[in-house]
Amino acid sequence: MPEFGFVGQAYEAASITQDDQSCINWYPEVDSEKQQGERGVVALYPTPGLVTRCQPTYGEVRGLHVIPGGAVFYAVISDKLFEVDAYYNCTQVASGIAGTGPVWTADNGSSLYITTGALRYAYTLGTGTFAQKTDGAFTGGGTCDEVDNYFVYNNPGTNQWGCSDVSSVNSGALNVGQKIGASDNIVNVFADHRNVLLIGERTSEKWYDAGSFPFPFQLIPGSSMQHGCIAPASIARLGEGVAFLAQDDRGVATVVQWGAALSAPQRISTFAIENAIQQYDVTNDAVAYSYTQSGHEFYVLSFPTADITWCYDIATNMWHRRAWRDSNNVYHRHRTQCAQSFQGQVIAGDWENGKIYNLSQSTYTDDGDILPCVRRCKHLTKIGRAHV
Repeated sequence: MPEFGFVGQAYEAASITQDDQSCINWYPEVDSEKQQGERGVVALYPTPGLVTRCQPTYGEVRGLHVIPGGAVFYAVISDKLFEVDAYYNCTQVASGIAGTGPVWTADNGSSLYITTGALRYAYTLGTGTFAQKTDGAFTGGGTCDEVDNYFVYNNPGTNQWGCSDVSSVNSGALNVGQKIGASDNIVNVFADHRNVLLIGERTSEKWYDAGSFPFPFQLIPGSSMQHGCIAPASIARLGEGVAFLAQDDRGVATVVQWGAALSAPQRISTFAIENAIQQYDVTNDAVAYSYTQSGHEFYVLSFPTADITWCYDIATNMWHRRAWRDSNNVYHRHRTQCAQSFQGQVIAGDWENGKIYNLSQSTYTDDGDILPCVRRCKHLTKIGRAHV
């Protein structure tokens, strides 16, 4: 029997008479040793199952951060900060982290920096010293990262951004810059190849450490981009850059890849993915993470209000869905919303119950529940008529 294209990605077109492919909890892998059209050139493999490693407390896992050396990682769950060792022993080291939803974390080797989308915090590793930071040119902190031993962060609702003193959690009053290519607000600051990506609402630009005083960073001429981001938490590292849910003056719902190694944004979403996203009532709550397993680097993009998760594989440029199924046989967005590589494994945090999982390729359940895998292939036609 000849190949008929059963194996493939998710591609539910605006018109189902054009294409109506579904791919849930499977991802395609292309065999580089075979030629296009040859039997078995593309195979489907199940997405990893979930194995609980620890549950420090009940609540939303808002962020995970592995410190240098990889001996321990930190987890923000609800309003608490936990230190977790290689045996998954959990110790609460701080509390009082405001808000809900994802947090942003960075470290300089001696301190952990946390921003919540409104506030900044600093924890000195191994000491128990934890405090809200209100110093610098402004008291807020939308997102954060670390570059050249500076913590960088933005002022929520403005085009301002600031930095700490070098190798410090403290910021001077003059440690402040401003996105200058356009007046739209900064939604995320991201360190990439020792550059700082200032990703705005509708435009973005790159800065570098020029060693100037009092603010060490300067704009890279000609680095501006006519795309911004609609969802700050949708930004995650991918390949030699970052991926995020983009918007500009012309529209929304495109997923792009951009960074210091890319002179222009690269569209990675398909027409089908973009059509799906544009149907959602809310998109600015999108949250994403990326991870690598078996040579595949995945960008996992969830929409909490729409209750759906899409996943892009940079190895194949193909998309699929990830989901868990409740007792009523209803599919929901994937249980994880943040992830890190730790002790040779990929760990991920649950958006609801405080569990930290291992993404296991040898486990075929979601923490004991059956992992549903669905594939609906493209239409089979003969002389323009669909065969069933």
